[in-house]
Amino acid sequence: MKKIVKPTENGTKYTFTIRKSAKWQDGKAVTAADFVNAIQRQADPTTKSQSTESIQYLENFDAVNSGKMKRTKLGIHAINDRTFYVKLTRQVPYMNYEFMSFYPLETSVVNKYGDKYGTSATTMSANGPYVMKDWTGTNDKWTYVKNKNYWNAKNVKISNVKVTVVKEDSTAANMFNSGQVQLTSISGQYVKQNKGNKEMVVTKTARNNYLYFNNKRKVTSNENIRHAISLVINRKQLATNVLGDGSAVSDNIVPSGLATNPKTGEDFNTEMGNLAPTDIKKAMEYWEKAKKELGIKTATLDLLTDDVDNEKKLGQYVQGTVQKNLKGLKINVVSVPHATHVSRDFSASFDIATVGWGPDYNDADNFLAQMIESGSINFSKFKDDKYEAIMKKVEQTDKYTAEERYEFQKQADKRLMEIAAVAPTYQASQAHLISSKIGGLKYDAFSGSGSPLQYAYWK
Repeated sequence: MKKIVKPTENGTKYTFTIRKSAKWQDGKAVTAADFVNAIQRQADPTTKSQSTESIQYLENFDAVNSGKMKRTKLGIHAINDRTFYVKLTRQVPYMNYEFMSFYPLETSVVNKYGDKYGTSATTMSANGPYVMKDWTGTNDKWTYVKNKNYWNAKNVKISNVKVTVVKEDSTAANMFNSGQVQLTSISGQYVKQNKGNKEMVVTKTARNNYLYFNNKRKVTSNENIRHAISLVINRKQLATNVLGDGSAVSDNIVPSGLATNPKTGEDFNTEMGNLAPTDIKKAMEYWEKAKKELGIKTATLDLLTDDVDNEKKLGQYVQGTVQKNLKGLKINVVSVPHATHVSRDFSASFDIATVGWGPDYNDADNFLAQMIESGSINFSKFKDDKYEAIMKKVEQTDKYTAEERYEFQKQADKRLMEIAAVAPTYQASQAHLISSKIGGLKYDAFSGSGSPLQYAYWK
């Protein structure tokens, strides 16, 4: 696209024009149909997309996504080869951020490979600065090669980027120090070891991490259990001493530095205060209440984590502080590959699970909406009628002002945290080792672990 589009029809219709120079890696033009077909495919229930947050506001999305209506009825339509429009069900204040995740797919390539599309380098097509090569779908090494048909190819300075996936920070740090790689991410003790290193860049992100409690299981659906576990977590100790990678304390499901009061500009979290304190005495009282309600003396719960350093450390910390302070409550840490974690999340195959969520837009709704019953990552199957009622008001942008909507968000947040729907753990920072020979790489709260490689250059 060439510019930010201003909506019409009371803020519910956006019309986009594709730049003439936009081409796929094979030289074919990017068309309106490529956008329309891609978004329809994402909404189609047979595709089983795990991420539909950004398109849930499109007209007829619910009916299409539930299979009650054909996907061609979704609120995105082509006008001609280079123009299409998006129709929303209501005004969405942060929609420009959501549009950043609206990517086209080359229709002919998707039709050719079907459900095999994107499973290897040879079954996908790109229109960005780089083309992927040598990825089979299972190997841990591949290459990004400069896309000669990219509309801004003349300003892409590095022609080849070799990528190697490693799970251990020690391996990543050793590869960097030996000159095998010029860019890598690190965490924990390796951030501490590199304090003062001019080649290390630490960026506070808006990615928040917390614990989910399975509300379909007897013990973890108990509110007193949730309170007890949350109250024994010393978040300052966790961030500073356990993780030690620049991560910050998280005392709310909404991260700091994300949302602000539309009238005063005050940070949302500053206004809300500490909603996840540490209080061992109260935690023990909640544990006693839980045992009486459940008719138990002991309990054993599995805590699902990814099999990476920071997740393992988090799991071990939670295990230690729970078993030390809540006698009779045992935690088994189950560390699995990320893909397995995700699979178990969606099937609710856990007692407690670690969850991390990075924002798509700077609004508290990006986190609060995940906890409504239909939230796309509400793996805990949490539902609270009071919370649902407040969040419905948050969504009524045609009825309430920005200030009123903000107050409803505060009410929703307070309700969510006062019943310990989640237990916040930490707000992530991302640390990178970047060779002094490279320039142009920049990170911010929304970039997470990635930075557009198209801006990188050799000094």
